[in-house]
Amino acid sequence: MAAPILCKSARLKYALIQEYRGQYAIRLMCRFLDVSASGFYRWLSRGLSARVRWRQIMEEQVMDTFATYKARYGAPRIAQELNALGVDCSVNYVAHILKHNGIRARNGKAFKYSPNTEAMTGVADNLLKRRFNADGPNQKWTTDITYIWVRDRWLYLATVMDLYSRSIVGWALDTHMTEQLITDALQMAFKRRAIEHGLIIHSDRGVQYRSNRYQALIERHGCNPSMSHKGNCQIN
Repeated sequence: MAAPILCKSARLKYALIQEYRGQYAIRLMCRFLDVSASGFYRWLSRGLSARVRWRQIMEEQVMDTFATYKARYGAPRIAQELNALGVDCSVNYVAHILKHNGIRARNGKAFKYSPNTEAMTGVADNLLKRRFNADGPNQKWTTDITYIWVRDRWLYLATVMDLYSRSIVGWALDTHMTEQLITDALQMAFKRRAIEHGLIIHSDRGVQYRSNRYQALIERHGCNPSMSHKGNCQIN
């Protein structure tokens, strides 16, 4: 079967995604640019041997899935997710790729959170309730942490988005996923925007967002914290 002919617009979008690989999650860029991730991987692998092409595609898929689910998924769940998307792979093959890149899920017994964060406190009600639109600026913000694979390690990017314009109003980048990272991002947003009391700031239930320091920062600015229900971390 002949390969599909790409329109110029799709080729330009794929080239843009390739340029920013390692800085942003591929699936996020594909969704933003309205192209398919599978189409990008096919475009990326043009001109390579079948074996090299398959290995490259699988590494990209595994790493991107790992980042999409915020480093919470190990080999079994990544393999399950990829198979559900129609990508045929085994748990052992995914585990080999993860080991080759020196990464592991942050859900094992060996991973311990900072003692400065409260384990079971600081959970806020879900005030957003999946209403992802706003009538004006600075009414609803969402914040989250994503993972960016750069050279031989992960970097952590915390962002704050205004749901009215979908603009990133605050961000911070660090080599560690800490309270400082998310408070720096929120502090930038507060400095850049003139806000009023009652602003909803929505996040998942990650331990950083439940920390006393982060909650106190929201309270000092007269804002209302909001958190997704348990098991809905992908919403952000």
